[in-house]
Amino acid sequence: MKPDDSLTVYVLYGCTLSKERSSMRIVSATTDEEMLHTIIGAQILGGTMDYRGFSNMKGFEQFRAACRAGDVRYSDLDYGFVEQTKNLMLTDCAKEPRLEKAYRLLNLSEREFNAIRSGSLENLGADRTCLILDKALSWAARNYAGWDLYQYLREELGMSNEEISHAGFELDEFYEDETDYEAEDDYEEDCDEEL
Repeated sequence: MKPDDSLTVYVLYGCTLSKERSSMRIVSATTDEEMLHTIIGAQILGGTMDYRGFSNMKGFEQFRAACRAGDVRYSDLDYGFVEQTKNLMLTDCAKEPRLEKAYRLLNLSEREFNAIRSGSLENLGADRTCLILDKALSWAARNYAGWDLYQYLREELGMSNEEISHAGFELDEFYEDETDYEAEDDYEEDCDEEL
């Protein structure tokens, strides 16, 4: 039998009298409310739950009368709590963005998932990738200058000298001795001159 996605799931918890969430433990879950009543009845008869302040047979009589009158109030259940939730099906993913995202990520290939985790832009369209990279380069130009900007573009972004020039940066003063030049050497020379 195929599950009906319109069904409500009833989750019965055993808990303290104050119904603190931390005290709750699942007793059972069902989509059949009549079965839920049967399980609650068994809990009341067994003395683990009360109905309207009564346990065992007295509580069961109260619960039975409410069932027969169609007036069961789960709030009258002591040491028990009933939570109702929708029976979610895979088709519900399309209705809920969080579920849709999780489903999509669960079903990506390893390569696609690792590309997303490592921040790769390869799955984006060319126009969107260019826009993002342009903003990243603008941020670098605002936050770094001179040698620091050059080092950031080379070391962090892995850009070649040619790519740096094509991106519009005029940092060619650092190109010719890029393998030998160290920022610390330049700083030490300035310090020696001051002495």
